[in-house]
Amino acid sequence: MYELLVRIETLLLPLSTAILLGVGLPMLVVGLVFWLGGSRYSTVIVGLLGAAVGSVAGLLVSQWLGWHLWLCMLVGAAVLATASVMLRNALILVLAVLVIAAVSGAGYLAVLLDRMAPAEAEQTAMETRAGFTMPVQSFTDMDRTTRLNYVNEISKKETFRERLRAVLDNTWQAVEPHAWKVGLSILGGGLVAIFLVWVVKKALIALAYSVVGTATIFLGVQTALLGVGMAVVSTIGPRPWVLPGTFLGMTGLGWVWQLLLSRRKAARHEHEHHHEHEEHGE
Repeated sequence: MYELLVRIETLLLPLSTAILLGVGLPMLVVGLVFWLGGSRYSTVIVGLLGAAVGSVAGLLVSQWLGWHLWLCMLVGAAVLATASVMLRNALILVLAVLVIAAVSGAGYLAVLLDRMAPAEAEQTAMETRAGFTMPVQSFTDMDRTTRLNYVNEISKKETFRERLRAVLDNTWQAVEPHAWKVGLSILGGGLVAIFLVWVVKKALIALAYSVVGTATIFLGVQTALLGVGMAVVSTIGPRPWVLPGTFLGMTGLGWVWQLLLSRRKAARHEHEHHHEHEEHGE
C-alpha cells in the first residue's frame, strides 16, 4: 500500500495549496459520510450517484446531437436519479459486488507494488520523449526530490494530465507481468461478494460503504495534508503494517458501526409497528 500511496503523493506534490485543500477537504467529508453513514443514507447516495452519471450522459448527448447543454444535463440527471432511487435495492447490491471485486484487485495490486524488487523493475522499461528507455523504479527507494525528478523525466509535458498519464503508464509497466493475477483477484472478489449477497446482504452493503469511505478518507487526508505542507505518507515511511493496519481497522470500525445503526433502526421500526397494532387493537 505504501508504494501506491507514495506514487499518488508524488503526483500531487506540485499542485497548489488551494487545489489540494479544495479537493482534499470535500473528499474527507464525503468519506466520513460513506464510512459511518453509508447504509443509513443509501437512498440519497444512490440518487446523487445517478444524478452525476445522468449529467455526464446528458453532456455526451448534447455534444453528439447538438442539443442544449444544460437542458440535456438536467434531464439526464433527473431521469437517472429517479431510476436509481426506484431501483435502489438492486443497484446497491450490484455496486457492493463491484466495490468488493475492485478492492480485491486493488489490494493485490498494492501488495505487488510493495514487493516490487529493484532487479525486477529494471527489466521493465518505457519510452520517454528523448527516445531512450527509462527503467521502472520503485518510488519507495527514492527520496522526495528524486521521485519528482523521475516523474518529470518520464512525462512528456509538465502538466498534471501528462504527469498522471506517465505515472499510470509507469505503474502499469511495473505490474503488467502480473496482470492476470490481478484479474483473478478481481474475479475472485466478485464471486465471493455474489455469494455473500445471498448470505449476509446487509453486512455486505455496509462493508462496501465502509471500504469506499475509508479509501476516500485516506485520499482526502493525504491530499489535504499535502495542501498544508505535510507529506504524511513519506513521513510514515515504508513500515509494513501501519497503513494496511490502519485501513483494515477503520474499515472494520465503520462496518460494525453501520451494522449497529441498521440494527437500531430496524428495532425502532419494529417497535413503532408493534405500537401501531396495539393502538388499533390488533
